[in-house]
Amino acid sequence: MPLSSLAQLVDRLVRGAGEELPLWIESVSIAGSHARDEHDEHSDLDLFFLIAPDSDVTVDHAADTLIDWAGDVVLRRGPVFVPHFGYSITAVLADLAVCQMNVNTRETIELNPMRSASRIVLDRNGYMTSLVEQSKSMLIDISKVYHEHYCYFWIRALYASRSAQRGELWRAIEYLADMRKAMQQIVRIQHGRYSPVVGPYHPAKRYEEQMGADVARILEFSLPEYSRQSVLQSILESVEWFTRATQETVHFPVEPDMRGAAEKIERVVRGGV
Repeated sequence: MPLSSLAQLVDRLVRGAGEELPLWIESVSIAGSHARDEHDEHSDLDLFFLIAPDSDVTVDHAADTLIDWAGDVVLRRGPVFVPHFGYSITAVLADLAVCQMNVNTRETIELNPMRSASRIVLDRNGYMTSLVEQSKSMLIDISKVYHEHYCYFWIRALYASRSAQRGELWRAIEYLADMRKAMQQIVRIQHGRYSPVVGPYHPAKRYEEQMGADVARILEFSLPEYSRQSVLQSILESVEWFTRATQETVHFPVEPDMRGAAEKIERVVRGGV
């Protein structure tokens, strides 16, 4: 079976990044699902390139070089500066696979917990290796993360309910998707699996394998029909699940004011269905 275009890029990097890429590229690392070996046929490929400090190569030139290296690119966006990622170039390949290439200099790259799971395939001077090791040592206040997702969920629930009441279903569904992101991270924290390098996307299959079908089903994003009542019902089901899930959590107690605000929002949602 032939390798996919992204698998071919990964193979090229692993086998000979130092030979294929110009010397002004100091290091290359793979991030995201391909670094964690959790990718599937729908995953994109996240790559980080670091320009050598003694190089006068511009970001635009680096982007053009990397697009040429990637091969048969049919759509391209960037470089666009994205905080914590650097100058981002999105390349869509001929088979519609997506390669996200992030170009940094030593001035733009920074310590970040998400970098701790990077798979380094080229590091001419050891700078990226040091950065990754330092990122691994960054402390994360899980209690703070829990409360952040708790508040995010209820704010989005309020927005989703109001948008559905207005008949702005597309916007309500967008907020509902944000609610599911918070739900997913709450599940991770409760099961001791939270990691800042795991994006709040939607691998419901993985949750079913790890945590049970019931949890996976509530995290699924599906609506019986595109209607105001269906959207409101889905918001209500998410709110009811979230209330139960967070009431059972004893390690991250929620302040009474936060809990009270959540109860008010839940009443608003119930009143709209």
